[in-house]
Amino acid sequence: MHSKYNIIFPLVKKLNFLLYPLSLLYWLYTSFRNFLFDLGVIDSIVYKIPTIGIGNLSTGGTGKSIVVDYIIEKHKSKNNITTLSRGYNRNTKGFIQASKNSSAYDIGDEPFQFFSKHPEINVVVCEDRRKGMNIILKNLPNTDLCIWDDVFQHRFVKPGLMILTTTFQYPFYKDEILPIGNLREDKSSAKRADIIVVTKCPDNLSQKDKQLFLTSLNPLEKQKVFFSSLTYLQKIKSESEEIDIDVLKDDNFILVTGIADSSYLVNFLKLKGLDFKHLKYSDHYNFKKSSVDKISELSLNKKILTTEKDFGRLSPKVKNRDIFYIEVGLRFPKEINDLDFNTYIEEYINKD
Repeated sequence: MHSKYNIIFPLVKKLNFLLYPLSLLYWLYTSFRNFLFDLGVIDSIVYKIPTIGIGNLSTGGTGKSIVVDYIIEKHKSKNNITTLSRGYNRNTKGFIQASKNSSAYDIGDEPFQFFSKHPEINVVVCEDRRKGMNIILKNLPNTDLCIWDDVFQHRFVKPGLMILTTTFQYPFYKDEILPIGNLREDKSSAKRADIIVVTKCPDNLSQKDKQLFLTSLNPLEKQKVFFSSLTYLQKIKSESEEIDIDVLKDDNFILVTGIADSSYLVNFLKLKGLDFKHLKYSDHYNFKKSSVDKISELSLNKKILTTEKDFGRLSPKVKNRDIFYIEVGLRFPKEINDLDFNTYIEEYINKD
């Protein structure tokens, strides 16, 4: 066993060494681009209505869409919300406003999730965020809160409040820039954030571990840091019914995921003592015929469990199967946070 690792690890290190020139070029490009924005050579447009941007430095898996969903849920009763996303991996182009006829393939899986869960809000996708905002302000004038998803690198627009997400286990300050690591720009870019939300914290996070994390994070004095953990609902849903997840203890099932990091869900299900086979696909995966055939074959006479995000892409393609999804939520433990996240967001929205 040891001899195997003695062969693999030097090869990995050698590969990383070969990737350094590419990382350096990518760092030079992103740093120069940020330098031009910081100097004002390239404009970042600020809008009069409250705008909240959520993004990350890494390529995915930090839970930013969960933060978007959380803010929508907490503030949609008091605000006319419009979300603006790129609509990653959709089959369409340009500006599209979600409607009851939209699919995940039309607007992207995350916007489809927002609209399916919160049909009372406006959900918009547009690759060009400036163009998207111009159309929103013209066609949706009642919007009094705009939430921009995955906007940290889209610097042609500047939100009134920028939220950066990073995970507790794999924080951005321990990562490297692409392609050696997973960072889309230098870790020093975190200075642009007003709020840093640390996601996927352990439920029993101690004050000592929190302080150690903050010391390593070294936030600016102006930045507020909030610690959060994931919660999975006990009820799972299909298009027609809702059942208790413990029903799955009676038989094994198929878990299908197409998200950046499925480990938290897998651990949650295993801790419940559930027996399942996991089919894991890449983030935002568009299920191809070969994948659909495999899922259909393995799920014969079995239930399929997937994520809320994957449900919109999977359910139209896998026919004659019981497909359920599990909702994931967010909590900000009071015992570990000095400030209340909801209050802080509300104060920004309502400020003059």
